[in-house]
Amino acid sequence: MKNLTVGIFHDEQIGRELGRKGTQSDIVMFNRKKDECVFTFMYPLEDKVSTKSQIISNIDVAIISFTDMTPGVGETVLMLDSFGISNGIIISPPYTDKNQITAIIGGTSLESFVISEGNPSKMLEILEGFDPERDVVSPTSVVIDHSFSVKGVGEVILGFVKKGIVKKHDKLVLYPLEKEVVVRSIQVQDKDFNEAEAGSRIGLAIKGATAEEMKRGSVICSPNSIKTGKKIELFFERNSFYSDGVTMGVFHVTCGMQTVPVEITEIGKDSITIESEKPIVYHSDDKFLLLNLNARKLHLIGTGKAMDVT
Repeated sequence: MKNLTVGIFHDEQIGRELGRKGTQSDIVMFNRKKDECVFTFMYPLEDKVSTKSQIISNIDVAIISFTDMTPGVGETVLMLDSFGISNGIIISPPYTDKNQITAIIGGTSLESFVISEGNPSKMLEILEGFDPERDVVSPTSVVIDHSFSVKGVGEVILGFVKKGIVKKHDKLVLYPLEKEVVVRSIQVQDKDFNEAEAGSRIGLAIKGATAEEMKRGSVICSPNSIKTGKKIELFFERNSFYSDGVTMGVFHVTCGMQTVPVEITEIGKDSITIESEKPIVYHSDDKFLLLNLNARKLHLIGTGKAMDVT
């Protein structure tokens, strides 16, 4: 069974046409199973920058509407390019000059996106053609996006298997709390399974931690298979469209499903050092998006990768 996680940007109606509405918070989920493919569609409610950045850090494919060419659309293009998202669909209104679109996405990872007028059947056909690589051999890692208590079941998390295979009765560790937990049960598309592999959207019943402790951005994974830190040095590339430059001060970083305030305490030629009050959880290959949430226009300062990983 193929699993595909799709971010939808700047037109929530697309999600309603492609899937059945599921969990809603600041992220709206839509789900669909078609033939041998399970789709999870994610849409950022109110187009919040932090929420959008969390979604982009976790998707395989993007659908972005160019119906209204706002600054937010331009920033979405830059964020997708920062993560190297090269599979996706651009929705253009009928009779749009496609040369305008190609000029906007020129030189970015979106150059390979399919430009479409938004027919749902056609979009599903395009999406089914994408087949992202999955890492099923690395230690298990599940990134949490929602958590809650269910009467008669206990503590439940919703999230994505980022690496490896999670199995029923696995003894794993909740980071950054470094608390041992046990997987009591696994659900995919509301059906019980004994295991789920990388790429799957899952629900896990968990023993050993409360829903409050398993907040969005936390990671459940094999022991000692992930990094945590309050002070992290990053290889850093500034967004060339961000006019204010990189300065000391308090900003925000998105890594995985975490968006946390950080202080830039050192600036090097191609690096910055960030410090946070609480530990940030990250894999060795994770990207960090540095954001200025108080900016009037462009919020994306740049992209980094941790130096202290081996």
